[in-house]
Amino acid sequence: MSDNNKGTPKREQWSGRLGFVIATAGSAVGLGNVMKFPWMTGKYGGAAFLFVYIIVMLVVGVGMLMCDFLIGRHGKANAVASYKKLLGNNHFAWMGYLGIFCALLALSYYAVFGGWMLYYMVNSFGTLAHIDPSAVGDFFGGFVSSVPGPLIGTAVFMILTVVIVCGGVKDGIERASKFMMPALLLIMVILVVRALTLPGAMKGVEFYLKPDFSLINFSVVAAAVGQVFFSLNVGTTGMVNYGSYLSDEEDIPKSTAFIAFADFAIAFLAGLLVFPSAFSFGIDPGAGPSLLFITMPSLFAQLSFGGIFCFLFFVLLLFASLTSSVSILEIFVPYVTETFPTKFTRKKASVLGGIICFILAIPVSFSFGIWGDVRILGRDIFTLYDDFICKIGFPLIAMCTAIIVGWIWGKKNALDAISNHGKLKRRMNDVWFFLVKFICPVLLMIVVLTGFGIIK
Repeated sequence: MSDNNKGTPKREQWSGRLGFVIATAGSAVGLGNVMKFPWMTGKYGGAAFLFVYIIVMLVVGVGMLMCDFLIGRHGKANAVASYKKLLGNNHFAWMGYLGIFCALLALSYYAVFGGWMLYYMVNSFGTLAHIDPSAVGDFFGGFVSSVPGPLIGTAVFMILTVVIVCGGVKDGIERASKFMMPALLLIMVILVVRALTLPGAMKGVEFYLKPDFSLINFSVVAAAVGQVFFSLNVGTTGMVNYGSYLSDEEDIPKSTAFIAFADFAIAFLAGLLVFPSAFSFGIDPGAGPSLLFITMPSLFAQLSFGGIFCFLFFVLLLFASLTSSVSILEIFVPYVTETFPTKFTRKKASVLGGIICFILAIPVSFSFGIWGDVRILGRDIFTLYDDFICKIGFPLIAMCTAIIVGWIWGKKNALDAISNHGKLKRRMNDVWFFLVKFICPVLLMIVVLTGFGIIK
């Protein structure tokens, strides 16, 4: 997005629906799908979590994503300013500030994992090309428990993110995503086919696709909501910012459906890739962030030209992660440049955001190594960040968004906006508003209370 450093920046628009959908899907598809979704699914009961995740995606995720786009398009400004413009007061501006804070926390551990990817890319044709599958866990543990290597990788990833945001993301993200996203999908399909042929793979498929409904509880629902929001960037206020670049003629429901489908498809394939591999190699499916970095190299080691597959996979995953990290930093940058236009250019704001995120990333990186025993509120530092973002921050913002749209902005304004002033008449618009007004606030309240430990 371009910015204007004099006065109020003029909001640029996406080149069209295809550009908007691909860029937004690219921002959504990343670590949340390929890395976090499998470990959350493994941690919360496999197919039981997948079942809840799908329901939450349809009932809450898609509807709330449309709300974010509508608020952004109406405001034509950063999230804080858009909330103010929607209601004509500052009562809910705090949501924008909370979104910025959560975004900086999220990007800090995104950068740590991005640094791990860079390390794996460098070692694809070296150690990882000849490693025994049983030794991959030790390889991973040895790297993440060290101090300088992960921090260097984190810094490089953060620099790449800042450089992209400094130059603007519209043309680069749209153009590159048209090639890289299909390439990532193709590589994943090839690897899924291979994973399904591994010994013991069907046990992983059963774990992933055969639900045990007795495992579903408030914690599973809260985790599913948090994961849906993390994956779709709902509640981050990032999609409010992306919505601010939409034209008034954009068909938001149709575009949102495409984005949500693409996001889920990549996540589903990631699970179909990881779980058969994990069960085949005897790896705990709920192993956390390490799951992807142990199962995938173990799978690559079984393939001819495994080094090439390893390199391509982590290159493409790195790109997917960068498109997401760019969209996260974009939450911070427009607020700074539009609030302090005479003091901060896009470059200065991007660098400032990058520095803040790197500082916040240091404790996260150490939590996998020298600070591994440190606990705050009973959680390691990474889990503390993640739980606050996904179980409190994002759901709280989304809950208030549902209340704003459903109860304060009201049905007349909401349906007028989503129908492009009556041009797009669909019965589903009324269903969407009913869910936003009555169902979403209740479900999100349960999630927030679970996040605070009031409901278990």
